[in-house]
Amino acid sequence: MIFESTHIKGKGRGKPMGFPTINLEIPENFKLKNGIYAAKVTIENKTFVAALHYGPVPTFGDLQKSLEVYLIGVTPLRQGFAGQADYGLENLDDKIIKVEIIKFLRDIIKFKLVEELVKQIEEDVKKIKLIY
Repeated sequence: MIFESTHIKGKGRGKPMGFPTINLEIPENFKLKNGIYAAKVTIENKTFVAALHYGPVPTFGDLQKSLEVYLIGVTPLRQGFAGQADYGLENLDDKIIKVEIIKFLRDIIKFKLVEELVKQIEEDVKKIKLIY
């Protein structure tokens, strides 16, 4: 599955956990099973390996679905992706973000502790790196 979207403001929880994400507008008539996926993300002809989350975020009590990607290997500076001129990520507001779903990894899990979620994301990232 390949789709395009645009950046929207998120809740800012990923960065303090060490996994800053790009939050995406959920496309109209979007048909994807809730879960965690390996993906490729292209922004202005630059392609990144990514972890994608689609669905609710039960660990934080969010029942509303979100769509977000964590670009593996992109180290954020200061405020999220601000200042990432080398990657063309300094301002994502008007950029089309193309996402290709590569592989379903797992269902969404509600963790009791944020630290458990962080450990699971670390494992997800390791699995995604093995795919590429």
